[in-house]
Amino acid sequence: MDSAGTNESLKALLEGLIFVSGEEGLTLLQIQSVLDWCQRSTLLETLEEMQADTKKEARGVELVRYGGSWKYVAKESVYPLAQKLYSKIQSASLTPSAMEVLSLVAYRQPITRVEIDEIRGVSSDATLKKLQARGLIETCGHLDTIGRPLLYQVSESFFDTLGISALSDLPAVEVEQKESSLFEREEALTVEDKEKQPESANTPQASDSSEAAEESASQADQTPERPQQGIVETDQTKETSSDPVFESK
Repeated sequence: MDSAGTNESLKALLEGLIFVSGEEGLTLLQIQSVLDWCQRSTLLETLEEMQADTKKEARGVELVRYGGSWKYVAKESVYPLAQKLYSKIQSASLTPSAMEVLSLVAYRQPITRVEIDEIRGVSSDATLKKLQARGLIETCGHLDTIGRPLLYQVSESFFDTLGISALSDLPAVEVEQKESSLFEREEALTVEDKEKQPESANTPQASDSSEAAEESASQADQTPERPQQGIVETDQTKETSSDPVFESK
């Protein structure tokens, strides 16, 4: 295969890898870890060529580099048409998955897609795009970390749709209250255990002391009365010396 064919094959591989990475994109180091047979300088040169190609007016997506990560994004001219598309195919009510994602954005904004995916356990990329196209959420900058992921928050249309004026009007989350009460119960149990600990620690010591006292008393009872034996022997000696038989002799 000639160099031109090799270059086109490399572009196809790069395009597919970056596309499946979604809005997070891929760093040059991540790309090189997969395409380890290709030099770093060659990868960078090819990515820059692909970026220049996507800037042409005939392309609806553009390859950009944000914070060291390469990703594909739709051009601004596509967004009005995407909103029109979703407005025609959207249902009257949100799906359960869309409601779940919208709730996470509302209660935890600003939040990234990765954080939402970690909470839900599934990808939320398509759902976020649909909510954004319906005007219920919007981006509010990038998180200052590797890859600079997008941050999401609710839009003004969100408040109009729900008929509220501020996020404080949303119902309180019962899960947080249950967690706090659980922590309080655990703390109360810990304090109670600490208060009972000295009593349990002193009980064995008192038992040992009583057992030692009983053992000492038992040994004292079993010890022979040596001083009394000595007194008996002395009395017998006196009686023998006072016998009249011995005196006559």
